[in-house]
Amino acid sequence: MGRLGDLTAFTVTGVDPASADMHPGEPTPWATGFTVSVVVAAVVVIALLSLSQGLAPNGTGIVVLANLLVAAGLAPSMWLGRATPTWRWVAYGTAAGIVAAWVALLLSLLG
Repeated sequence: MGRLGDLTAFTVTGVDPASADMHPGEPTPWATGFTVSVVVAAVVVIALLSLSQGLAPNGTGIVVLANLLVAAGLAPSMWLGRATPTWRWVAYGTAAGIVAAWVALLLSLLG
């Protein structure tokens, strides 16, 4: 046994805690996962574009700040969810939605 604050005393050596709840023979649900990711990405794109269009009369700086705050607020949840079998699809969709919304906003500046 290690000291009271030593976390290695309470973990099993050789087992990754992130993959401990996944069964090795269980197949990855690609179709369902991609569907969830696409739906979540669409919701995030619509939300970010609506927020940006609503704030556009106040200036470009406010829009950029709001988008950065939304992305910074979602980043910890996406980082934690990327290793969880079901929630990783939501995290991937959220990340893809943020990127797609930013690309759409940059393209809207062209004309």
